[in-house]
Amino acid sequence: MAYSTRVLPGIIGNATSIHVLASQIEKIAVTEHPVLLKGETGTGKELFANAIHQLSGRTGEIIAVNCSAIPEHLFESLLFGHEKGAFTGADKSHDGFFAQAEQGTLFFDEIAELPLIHQPKLLRVLETKSFSRIGSAEKRRFTGRIISASHENMALRVKEKAFREDLYYRLNLFELSIPSLAQRREDIPLLVHHFAKQHNNMIFSQCALELLKYASWPGNIRQLKNTIDKLMILADDDYLSAQCIQKLLACETDPNILKQLAKEIIALPKENKIKAIYDALVEESMEQSQGNKTKAAELLGVHRKVVERRLHRINDDIKARRLYDKAM
Repeated sequence: MAYSTRVLPGIIGNATSIHVLASQIEKIAVTEHPVLLKGETGTGKELFANAIHQLSGRTGEIIAVNCSAIPEHLFESLLFGHEKGAFTGADKSHDGFFAQAEQGTLFFDEIAELPLIHQPKLLRVLETKSFSRIGSAEKRRFTGRIISASHENMALRVKEKAFREDLYYRLNLFELSIPSLAQRREDIPLLVHHFAKQHNNMIFSQCALELLKYASWPGNIRQLKNTIDKLMILADDDYLSAQCIQKLLACETDPNILKQLAKEIIALPKENKIKAIYDALVEESMEQSQGNKTKAAELLGVHRKVVERRLHRINDDIKARRLYDKAM
């Protein structure tokens, strides 16, 4: 397995969805048009914004603004800047985010949280490509590029009158969807090794990687990284098994994965599918535990006697088949 597949600056992945997204970004990055990044919390929207900025060739910096964290009374000052003496406490002139992003990128994270009262002000800058500091009539040219991001359904926000429709269409000339971790599960082992390498390069057993691959990750990549960080601290040695991860973190399997597996099992060309799966699980657990029934039972999350009974039935079936073959 290749443990590092870089598709964009700061982005790794092997999933088809990531390669398709990377191809789109490479074409869009060199333009000056606004980009709206959609995706669940923790999918790395800011990383993708940074990748777009780096590929754009812009000489300025990328300035990140968390719209949900801007105090309403400071909005204009923080974004547009102010002149000395423009208001009480303005003891010196200040460049706002629009000026700081000169020849660069202004990244509005959680754009859906921008209060309605301030949305026309942002729209005006997008329409005129200019702004003025508080306390000044001088028009200053905005030379940056706008990238926005949200984990919310922006179209629904518009429908609910919580976000201006004209601003929404100004921001999403290019609208890109960042896949959730559940949509790119094949990348989880790759990401696990990448995050582990940032610490002491801990080794994960194949079973451990499979457990992490099919675990539930509502917090997406951010949650996965936090999980690996925890394991680096809690683990007693440099080798992590599936049992160790379950003991330390109690990972839960994504119910959607179980449903998908059930569909695949039902599609198998077997008469007694339940028996076939039971037998396969026991045989695989015995192989992974090198014949140790206690460890095999731990892998399956059952009592040792369950494994023993199933092995007896498997052996009886094998003997019966041999007798039948001889009789034929």
